[in-house]
Parts: sequence; structure tokens; C-alpha cells
Amino acid sequence: MRVTYVRGQPELGGGSKVMFLHAGLLRQRGDEVTVLGEGPEPDWIDLDRLGVRYVEMIAGAGPPRLPSQDLVIGTWWETLPAARSLGLGPLAHFCQGYEGDLAHLRPVLPEIEAVYAWKVPALVVSPHLVDLLRERFGREARVAPPPLDPLFRPAWRLRPRRRPWIAVPGIFEAEVKDVPTALRAVRRLRDLGIAARVLRFSILPLSAEERALLPPERDLRYLQAVPPREIARALRRCDLLLLPSRPGEGFGLPLLEALAAGVPAVASRIPSTLAMAEGAAALMPVGDDHAFAEAARALLAVPQVWRRARELGFRAARGFRPEAVAPQLYMAVDWARERALQAEEPTS
Repeated sequence: MRVTYVRGQPELGGGSKVMFLHAGLLRQRGDEVTVLGEGPEPDWIDLDRLGVRYVEMIAGAGPPRLPSQDLVIGTWWETLPAARSLGLGPLAHFCQGYEGDLAHLRPVLPEIEAVYAWKVPALVVSPHLVDLLRERFGREARVAPPPLDPLFRPAWRLRPRRRPWIAVPGIFEAEVKDVPTALRAVRRLRDLGIAARVLRFSILPLSAEERALLPPERDLRYLQAVPPREIARALRRCDLLLLPSRPGEGFGLPLLEALAAGVPAVASRIPSTLAMAEGAAALMPVGDDHAFAEAARALLAVPQVWRRARELGFRAARGFRPEAVAPQLYMAVDWARERALQAEEPTS
């Protein structure tokens, strides 16, 4: 089967990574897979190893020269019209979260809703998105979970450090990530006598507003726009991860990667984390930095509790190994092609 993903900018981030990993799994099945992106081929992921062809779309150069495709997959609300206009084959939608729930996109909500009203089959990363698309837009969807990046694996340890490293992922300025709640929780931990250090990773530079919430520089490591290999190496050395995302979070890939790396986690109780990590991570009310701090203290205070959390998280993450995800992806893609072809059939 020939499959093309239309991505837009292949920026360093979870959404792009999941798309490329899916493309690699399809290639393992024997499919011919192309990614069309607005910008040069990314250097942070090895597409040769994945067997995925990358084609840069250049403004004003006309549509790329590709043969007819069995399925064309738009990966962001803005890429769906572009994918349809290419006329290369039946259209599907890969949804990693409903963009209409993102605060910075509220000015274009009508345009987002207009695209989401298209009766296009969707592949989604979490079961709650199946319900959202059906209930809000009357659309069908199938779950194609993110495959775990093999780079994320545990290091052997018996207990957390006396001065624990706490990982906090995400863009500070992105409301849906709610990074301030995590940083306030770290400050509460320090007030409780736990000399916590912070590993922050984001694709954006450290802002003055965020710096005001962070611990002193000697207790901070800030990784900006570093490749997954470096994130995986740094995360293995951490003792805890905080993920205080709001309900608009489509999946929460850093949580999965932390669990796979043997890092216990405290996360918000939202639909995506319930589907991924209920019983494997401590799930707290959204925005409650006090609850986050108490849950973190409980995990860090008793080595046996911390080790048990590591074990439960690692078990949960194994369900997202590539070999476990691949059959679900293949069924979802085949289903999407059938539905997309049906949608293109003329009605009498």
C-alpha cells in the first residue's frame, strides 16, 4: 500500500515523532510511505533507519510529483485542506488532540470546527478522542496508539536520590501543558525539606517569567530543543516526572516515556492519562499543585513505594512497545482506507 502523511513543519516534538514512528511501522509491514513536510528533512530523527521517504513541499513550486496513493493522511487541522487539494488519493485524518481546545488557537476556532466537520475517517492516539469526534462532530475514528521510542529504557537503581531530580516537560507558554503547576509543586516540595532539582525540557528557550518559578540555577538543568536521544539519557537519571497537563492534552507522550524509563510519575487526572497510566502513575486533580507536591513527597519518601511505582509504570509502558502497537495501527489504517474510499463513492 502507498501511504503519504502531510505534516506541515516537521518540528521537533511529540506529534511529529509519533507520526514518523507510525510511518516506520507501516514501512515494516511493506508499505511505501512518504512524508510531505513544509521545510527540510528533520535531523533529529533517523528516517533512513525507519525506511521513510521525506519530500519537502516548497511554496510556489507546485504539488510534489508523487504517484497515486492508497491513503493520504493529514496530521493537523491545517494540513487536511492541503492534503485534499493534492488529489493523490483517499483522505484520512490523524488526530493527536483536538486543536479547538488549545487556548492559542481560539481566534481560529471557527476554521478548525469547519475542517473537523468533514466526514473524513480519523486515526486517533487515545480512546477519548474517538468519543470526542463521534459526539461533537459525528465522525468515525479508530485508535492508533503512539509506539514507544526504544531509546527510553530504565537504568538500574534501588532508591531515589537524597536530592532528587524532577523532570518537568513541555512548553511553559502552552496553557494545555500547565507547567506552572509543576513548578509550584516543586517549590512546595522544597518548603517541605526535599531539596529537589529540576530537569526542564522544552522546544522554546527559558523565559524570564518561568525563571521566576524555578529553583536556583545550581539546581536546574534546562534542555532546549534537544533530540530524543539526549532527552532519554537525561530522563533515565531522574527520580520523578510531573505532568500537570490540562484536559486538552491528546496523549502526553513524556509520561509514557518516563514510565518506560523507570521514572515514577505524578500526572493530572485527565482522559488521556487515565487511558494510558491509570494505576501506573499517581493521578491528581488538574491545577492542584498542593496535591502534586504531596503525591511526589509520598513517592520520594519511601524507597519501597518508589520502586513499586517504577515497576507498575514500566509494566504499563510495555503495552506501547512497537510490536504491541503495530497490529492496532495496521488495522486502523486499513479501516481508514476502506472508509475513505466509501466516502468518495458517488451517491445515486
